[in-house]
Parts: sequence; C-alpha cells; structure tokens
Amino acid sequence: MAIRTALRSRLARLSPRDDSATLEQWRRKNNDRAYAGSEPAVAPLVEQLRRDGVLITDAATVFGDDALFQEAAREAQRLYDIPREQVDAAAGSKATFLTKLATGSYSLDHPFARLALHPNALAVANGYLELRSTLRALDLWLTQPTEGPAIQTQLWHRDADDVMNVKMFVYFTDVKPAAGPLTYAPRTHPLGSRRELPEHDEQGRSDDAQLAQIVPEGEWVLCEGPRATVVFADTCGYHKQLKPESGERLLAVSHYVSGTPLVPRSLELSGVDEGSLTDDQYVAVLDRPR
Repeated sequence: MAIRTALRSRLARLSPRDDSATLEQWRRKNNDRAYAGSEPAVAPLVEQLRRDGVLITDAATVFGDDALFQEAAREAQRLYDIPREQVDAAAGSKATFLTKLATGSYSLDHPFARLALHPNALAVANGYLELRSTLRALDLWLTQPTEGPAIQTQLWHRDADDVMNVKMFVYFTDVKPAAGPLTYAPRTHPLGSRRELPEHDEQGRSDDAQLAQIVPEGEWVLCEGPRATVVFADTCGYHKQLKPESGERLLAVSHYVSGTPLVPRSLELSGVDEGSLTDDQYVAVLDRPR
C-alpha cells in the first residue's frame, strides 16, 4: 500500500508524457488486457476523448434507444425521493456539497450497472485506454449548492487513481452552470499536449488564475447539458466541479480503470452469469481476462 501511495504522489507531479517509463510499464503489466478494437458507432467519441481528454454526448448516442436511460432515471428519482437525514458535515469537506445516494453493491441487472456495462460505454473506455478496463466504482451522486468559496473538488485538480482512467457521467437532471457542471481543461490528460503543472496548494489544487496559466479560460470545457447528457473524461487531466450556486445535480458516475489501479475497487456486482457476458463485460465485471 505504501508503494501505491508513493506512486500516486509521483503521478500527481509527473505524467506518462513526462515519464514514458511509467506508461510503458503500465501497459506491460496490462498486456493481457490489450484492446485494439474500436466499435464504428463510437469511434468518433474515442477519437475526441483521446485528443481532448473529455467529450460531451447524449444517452441516445451511447445507449441506443431511450428505454434503459429512462429506467435508470426512474431509479435515480426513487433514490432521490427517499427521506435523508441532514448530515452535520465538517466544514470544508466534500460532504458539505456531495451526497452519494447509491454506491458499492448492485445486481448485474440493476439499471445503473447496465448503463455502466453497456457495450458502447465499455467501447469508449476501452478504446481510449487501449485495454479492457475494470469497472472500479459505480455511484449515484447528488451535489447541492453551499455558501462560501469553492473548496475541495470545486478547485482544479487531477486524479491519480491510475496512470490513465475514464469516468462516465450520466445526467438525470438538467445541469446548467448554476448546478455546478464538471469543468475540464482540455489536453491536460495523459495523452494531451498541456501537461505542465500549475501553481497549487499543498493538496495539489489550483485556483482559476493559476490554471489559466496552463490553459486559457476561454478554452475550458463547461460540461453543461440537459437531462440525458453523457460526459466521458479522463480525470487524470485537470478538472473541477464548478461551484453550484442554486441548482442540484443528480448523476450516475461509472469509473473505469486498468488491471493495476492505484486505488482499491469499491464495487460488488451480484447475479453474474459469466457465460452471458461479452469479453469486454467479463473483464469489467470480474477484473480478469476470460
């Protein structure tokens, strides 16, 4: 665990572009997951994600017909409607603005799991990573407005959960600027051309002025969109949640990693019929090649 922590700290300072040995070693360790295919239906999405580190699309493009998204949206609304106790979160913590309404354990036929394991969703993640990924986590997030300045993940940062990773965000509400959309600095991802480190605090977080020295503000990607928007991003690039001012944001977040991530898996899937899984789904669910 100490070795992984040290490597995560190193990755927060360096990048695969800066340290080609890290990327080469990572690919070698994941050689049994090599993925060269690209589904024609999602090839343009993969190309954009590899170029910019982020893309904005919609549920119809990723999941096909509307039925699966609508089923997942009804489940999200059901979980949102369950009465919640007010949590006395510590000042300055993420819990002051972020609540996970579902996390950890799902049956394979749960609509959130079916979104995360949809062949097109996996094809985007795997095509970007060039390996068959593991579904590491699956959560339903609710973010709400709070008073005070931006804190925690509302400041610019990059994740060090793996050398490269992909997150898929599926919006169940309209996400306008007042609701705090994901905001991304394009081409700061591991395959990008803007891998410089801005000035930052002791937690590796930067404010807008500091990040603008690396990527001009006019080029930041504000991932706003109506209900049924889908965003893919490599969060090893610089990103933040725009601080929500008045609106709520309800979304499912699927996290795809390699076979050698730097954080433990936080997902348990039940009701698995191995014979019914595609090769991509098999690795995503069981964390090993068939």
